[in-house]
Amino acid sequence: MEEMPLTPPEFVRRVTDRFLAREGIFSESRNVEDYVPKETDQLSQSLFLFYVVQLDYAVRGRILYEGARNLFDENPKFFTPQYILNLDNKELMNILRSSLRPRYPNEAVIRYKQNSRRLEDRYEGNPVLIFTKSPYASQTLERIYEFRGMGPKIGNLFFRSMTSFFELKYDDLDTVLPPVDIHDVRVAYLLGFVEGKDMTDKNIQEVKVLWNRACRAAGINWITFDRALWLLGSEGKPKTKEDILDLIK
Repeated sequence: MEEMPLTPPEFVRRVTDRFLAREGIFSESRNVEDYVPKETDQLSQSLFLFYVVQLDYAVRGRILYEGARNLFDENPKFFTPQYILNLDNKELMNILRSSLRPRYPNEAVIRYKQNSRRLEDRYEGNPVLIFTKSPYASQTLERIYEFRGMGPKIGNLFFRSMTSFFELKYDDLDTVLPPVDIHDVRVAYLLGFVEGKDMTDKNIQEVKVLWNRACRAAGINWITFDRALWLLGSEGKPKTKEDILDLIK
């Protein structure tokens, strides 16, 4: 008998189950949340996520995360708005280039400076306050989007990382669309869930809605699924549908 095709909700359940069991490719602790220093306070942990995630674009995640963790171990004060605002642009750029290796160092400097100032002025230098000023995820995202570079992709990734790491709860979480990168689109395309594989606005939006609906139908928290999907795409590097099925069997 021919095997029934895998539906999006079934895929969500299978991937999430493997992730929670830490089986196969999902035994790798490679999400940004996994690099947050454990032996420190909540403020330092939230600042680590705030500064690392805003550079998580056009760069290999593992390189960024490992570089950030090494820099934190050497100089934890770097990941504070006060420290960054006291550096001149050249000093800051040298540190970013040597440790975090952003694709666009000039933009990275601007983001760090402007976002540090906003964090100080609006939230007392504490990223947690971005999340505790409202019980609604939608309103929290609006505040995140006010920071430079934190749009629907990076902003939603920051939302996911903070919500996941600190186990924050929102009644309207299902209304938030997950962040989507090239790995998410390619996996959806290889499985035949969408027709396009390019990173166009249309395809990105289609994949966001796809995973949101599939998570809701499966009764799975998209925060957890998104972490699992990122590992599947970035660490598993599937090239075909068969590769994906092998990785999640």
